[in-house]
Amino acid sequence: MSGAKFASITAGLLARKGEARPWIQGMAQENELPAWHQLPPVVAPPPVVQAAAIPPSTPPKDRACSIRMSAHDYERLGIIAVKTGSSRSQLLKDALAGFLAAQAKQHGCLC
Repeated sequence: MSGAKFASITAGLLARKGEARPWIQGMAQENELPAWHQLPPVVAPPPVVQAAAIPPSTPPKDRACSIRMSAHDYERLGIIAVKTGSSRSQLLKDALAGFLAAQAKQHGCLC
C-alpha cells in the first residue's frame, strides 16, 4: 500500500467555530484577517478598593479529637451524663479543661 503524504496540521489549517468557510482560489487577501485576530482594545479594570478589615462574625469552630475507652468506662460516662443532664462530650471537655488548667498551674505556663 502506497501511503500518500498528508499535510501536517498547522495554525493556518485550523478555524474557529463559525468562521470556517470554503476556500475559493484568490479569495484570501494579505490584509484580510479572521474575526478572532480583530480583538477589542484592552481596557484596564477599575481599581480595587480595600475594605476595612471586618472581624469574622462566627466564632472559630471546635477541633475534633477522638479517644478510645473501654466499654465499661463508656457506660459509666453515659450514666454520669444522664444524671448531670449533660452529654458525654461535654463531660470530657470539662475534664480536659480541668486537666489543662492544673498542668498550666503546675508548670507555670499559659499552655
